[in-house]
Amino acid sequence: MRQFKKIELLPLTDFANLDIHVVDEKHFDLTKLGISQEATKELLSKIYSIASKSPGVIIASKVGDRNFVNTQVKTSRDKKKLFTFPEPNPICIYYKSANEHLEKSYSIKNKLYAEEQHFNIDYHYESFIEYFQETSEGIILLSTTIEGFINQLLEDNLELTIDGSLKTKSEIEWCDINTKLRQVIPQLTGIDFQQTNGKDYDNICLIIELRNDLIHLKRSIKANVTNYQLLFKQLTELDHIACSDSIFTFINTIIPNYLIERE
Repeated sequence: MRQFKKIELLPLTDFANLDIHVVDEKHFDLTKLGISQEATKELLSKIYSIASKSPGVIIASKVGDRNFVNTQVKTSRDKKKLFTFPEPNPICIYYKSANEHLEKSYSIKNKLYAEEQHFNIDYHYESFIEYFQETSEGIILLSTTIEGFINQLLEDNLELTIDGSLKTKSEIEWCDINTKLRQVIPQLTGIDFQQTNGKDYDNICLIIELRNDLIHLKRSIKANVTNYQLLFKQLTELDHIACSDSIFTFINTIIPNYLIERE
């Protein structure tokens, strides 16, 4: 039975992979200090206070057998409160969330097709509202996954020739997703995904097209005075799992093992 991929939500930045010159390292294992919870919080507060006032200091936390860079969040609501934790990878979160929504919509579609033909108007109305909601959220998040991933590859001092003009990182970020797929990715990686994975590339283009149709929601009035009948037809005919898998294949082709399936 076909299933959606389940992935690990690992933090974003592995400290060991950073290309930096480390002057000094200090390690704290608070689980072995044998001190009270209050004393532990006080010690942590001092550590983070020192780090916040010291340019170049990086704090990392151990996750499994690896150390990941921490993010530190302090808001105006309570300036004394600091949230610190290994920085999550938004790309993995987007992909996981997309699959969760698509899995729900896939189940709704299968249920509708498995039933005998009937004309229960209320039932179909409610079902297609839920289907539209889950499918559109999944498609938008898949599109966000791939565009966010490509933007994540862009270095600060990057310059590339796009459509005959030299563009900086900030200018490349504003390029449309198709330009990024056809021109940016091959220059960055040497991989022409359209040539190596034609079907997956077509699925990605379909996701992008559907995402644009959903965001801009242009009316297409037919003879029966319906506005979005074609859009509903396209969403109903979507191959949920194939499109999701194509995003997975693209990302792991560009960076092997970027998305890691849960065992």
